[in-house]
Amino acid sequence: MFSIGQRNGIQQRLNSWQDGVSGTNCPIEPGKNWTYAFQMKDQIGSFFYFPSINFQKSAGGFGPIRVHNRKVIAVPFEKPEEEFDLLIGDWSYFNYKLARRTFRLQVQGGPIDRLHMLINGKMPFNNPFRYPHESFEVEKDRPVSDYYIVATPSQFTPTPSSDLNGVAVLHYRGSTSQPSGPLPADPSSTHPTFSIDQARSIRSNMTVGAARPNPQGSFNVTNATISQTFILHGSDKVLTSYRHLYAINNVSYLTPTTPLKLADYLADGAGVYRLDEFPVNSIKTELVQGTFVASGIHKGWLEIVLVNDLYVYNSWHLDGYGFFVVGFGDGEWSPASRDTYNIVDPIVRSTVQVYPKGWTAVYVYMDNPGMWNLRSQLLENWYFGQELYVMVRDPDTNPAKEKPPPTNLLRCGLTSKSVGSTF
Repeated sequence: MFSIGQRNGIQQRLNSWQDGVSGTNCPIEPGKNWTYAFQMKDQIGSFFYFPSINFQKSAGGFGPIRVHNRKVIAVPFEKPEEEFDLLIGDWSYFNYKLARRTFRLQVQGGPIDRLHMLINGKMPFNNPFRYPHESFEVEKDRPVSDYYIVATPSQFTPTPSSDLNGVAVLHYRGSTSQPSGPLPADPSSTHPTFSIDQARSIRSNMTVGAARPNPQGSFNVTNATISQTFILHGSDKVLTSYRHLYAINNVSYLTPTTPLKLADYLADGAGVYRLDEFPVNSIKTELVQGTFVASGIHKGWLEIVLVNDLYVYNSWHLDGYGFFVVGFGDGEWSPASRDTYNIVDPIVRSTVQVYPKGWTAVYVYMDNPGMWNLRSQLLENWYFGQELYVMVRDPDTNPAKEKPPPTNLLRCGLTSKSVGSTF
């Protein structure tokens, strides 16, 4: 079975019916198809889509989405000569000598010469040059040649037999020389401090024109009044030699056969989930499995503190919203950690990293009613239970406030009857 594709980072304004996860949509049966419609709004940037059940994503089921600006909306850079979408998966079945021919990008030197990496969910209006980083250094008027591009994992100490450098070649047209010399040194270390400091230093550029995602019309959130705080601990537990679960606050998500959104629409969730059954700012004593649905206050500010109890990086994503990344830290989070928040010019993301044994804090303005998935982006973690849903309900039933179910709505589980009927 194949669930409709999840469009990572697309906010689906007022329309979680189209979100494409198990909490909002029934799976598409083999041999069937389903047509969905959604509005991109003003989300200029790069995104991707993928099937949201089982491990179909890891088998290559994903692809890119580009959202371009309209002509009347200016962006703070010149139009690129060409655009390429390069998505890298976990598995490769080709000889690397054959594969590398596919991914050879040639560029033309000149006054408008830019290699712009667009990361999923990243808007092009940020200010990474507020503080200097060697990784951003570019020298002009260098001779036409080939140059190394190197990526190195930061949480790994290489040995002579375990070099995990990823190496690519930037080739300028007209170059006849191969890159030479040793690979550039990794600017980071095996400790996350360097990475945390770098993440803190990346801030929104307040001088460019762009759509602003909060009511004040600015990336400044100093006036935000917090209505709720979620403190969510991501952890795991090995139960047996063949059973490994991941959890949030010691609750491992159990996917019901009936989508939460559909159950909520027909019967207020009865028989499928209980709203606010599990804690959002404390940890259960024992690991349990359950359908974790928390309520968000409509048009309130939600502070989410993502705490990583594991010794590996985690990555978290929230559907339906762009959130303000206000803080990073290692060790334990406490209320005093708020003194380190950047609430003046934070960046906006839908996906954010959480460092090993560390925490990340975000602010979300809950102005998009619906049923929204908050999950680990690591496929193993997500598949084995590290997710929950946030239900944001607008008491006004005006369709202009939240869209009704689509006319081609799929039904499954307890909702197999027609929409409008009871269970």
